[in-house]
Amino acid sequence: MTLQPVAPTPFDPGNWGEIVDIKTIKQTPVPVRGPETWRPFPHHQYVGMIEQAFSRHGFTNSEPIHYRAKSRDNKKIKDLPTHGRFLSLYGIAHPSLPEISGTSWEVGGANSYDMTKSIQLGLGQRVKVCSNGQMMGASQTFKRKHTVGINRDREDHFEMIYSLIDVAVRGLFREAQTVADRVGAYQQLGCDDSDARFVIIEAAKTNVIGAAQTMKVLKHWEEPEHPEFKDRNVWSLLNAFTSNDRGRNIMTQGDRFTLLDGIIGNRFSSLSQSVAESATDF
Repeated sequence: MTLQPVAPTPFDPGNWGEIVDIKTIKQTPVPVRGPETWRPFPHHQYVGMIEQAFSRHGFTNSEPIHYRAKSRDNKKIKDLPTHGRFLSLYGIAHPSLPEISGTSWEVGGANSYDMTKSIQLGLGQRVKVCSNGQMMGASQTFKRKHTVGINRDREDHFEMIYSLIDVAVRGLFREAQTVADRVGAYQQLGCDDSDARFVIIEAAKTNVIGAAQTMKVLKHWEEPEHPEFKDRNVWSLLNAFTSNDRGRNIMTQGDRFTLLDGIIGNRFSSLSQSVAESATDF
């Protein structure tokens, strides 16, 4: 595995957010006038903890791309800032990470000041042949609500989050192997048109994609943009979804593609069994 991380490709987030630098994140007000049991976590501190954990565990990482989105209305928070949702993406590399041909590893840290999203860290892979890549099937390595206990005695030490991040980053090796096993199973399992249509419709039902996107995903399946995805297997089907998702809301992408993994697993029971067996053997 190369020690050179592949940086995420930035793109215009359109109507769901903006790309900002760490200075702008630091200048974004952290609300304090909310429910007594609620403890927002300053995103610039989160970013710092992630980068320290990468260094401690021997990862090399790219410069991050930070996305900031507007807060959703929440009457419980009296001083809610205009922007209160965040996602920071890193390309990562380590000699012990498994290699998946044609992809690179990426980690995303999500956070919010408006109670819409827990503090989360996820691992995903990007397909290199796509012009702007796509984070796929992001696996949550940890998730923690903004509740009492994340900052000791309200002094903003955040020891619990520090420990969770450290454990999550240390666990990236095992998580990456699980992802690699899953991708290998996707590539070996055949998928016909009826399977593809079933998964696409179920994805629309569960809001992985909008109903209006069903025909676009189907077209990507029937007419792949890249020869790597002309094989009729589950890997090609997944890439039909990621091709369609380019430029869409990556704030929600990890959660949506986790749902998609579940739909695929339910459709192809042999796939679920083989992935489970691989995880057990690891």
